[in-house]
Amino acid sequence: MRILVAVDQHPYSAHVIKDVAKLAGNTWADVTLLGVGTKATDIGRSSNRAGIKHPLTEKLRNYRRNFLDHFEKDESPYEKRLCNYEFIEVKKGIWEELYVCRGARKDLKVVLRSGNPIKEILAQSQEDDSDLIALGCYKEGDCQWEGIINFPQKVANNATCSVLVVKEEKQIRKLVCCLDQENISQKSIEMINQMVTLYQTELEIVGLTDGTTLKPMVEKNLDAILKYYNVRQIKAWIKLVDTASLESFISQEARRSMMALWMGGKSILTKIFPRGKVDKLIQGSKSSVLLLR
Repeated sequence: MRILVAVDQHPYSAHVIKDVAKLAGNTWADVTLLGVGTKATDIGRSSNRAGIKHPLTEKLRNYRRNFLDHFEKDESPYEKRLCNYEFIEVKKGIWEELYVCRGARKDLKVVLRSGNPIKEILAQSQEDDSDLIALGCYKEGDCQWEGIINFPQKVANNATCSVLVVKEEKQIRKLVCCLDQENISQKSIEMINQMVTLYQTELEIVGLTDGTTLKPMVEKNLDAILKYYNVRQIKAWIKLVDTASLESFISQEARRSMMALWMGGKSILTKIFPRGKVDKLIQGSKSSVLLLR
């Protein structure tokens, strides 16, 4: 798994670092911490310290330390190993003392880019082939990033991978998952599993009906998804919702639960929830929002 964490200087970025560290600990993900500065001219040589001078550099260093502090040093997959002489079996029954450097088992990159923040985040996610973009946001109202209004919404709408918008929430009690049961991907099902584990929450899976009944294939897929989570000892259940009332249902649930929507290219939810409605969902939600692809 590859996670891109987009950060700025606001408190919600420190909050998202904590959540991503827990997620990375469960998945052993490769992680990139990305800061984006719009003032490229601020980058230069410092008079008292070699390196770049930019408002985000110290923040990025602090975020890296906070991320690494989540792990015990001896067990951390991101810890850089020292170089030592070791006896290595070069042939059967023959050992040679070699100078061996053992690096970290997983990557933790810290990257600073200049330019339009949305474009740079999306470009970095493409370069990293990210599975998930995570970024923070205030609990209520629009989340401005360098003066850009509705910033998380714009990232989420244009990303090709899943996006997790983390809002500062004391406790997430329930994850409500709206899937297109005819097209849902295995990667998305596993991502939901990770979110439930991360937040230690219950899982409600929404089954869409055309009034009162489910399509036979949808019913079969829902049963398979439910069994998948039950085998993993995740408390999950299915709630049937009429497609015509899905929008109002999601709006109500977003006030008290974390929402997860599968927005893949073939998903029926992309028709029910076009960009404008996704923007309102992210802005109006009291808790975090996960858009799956």
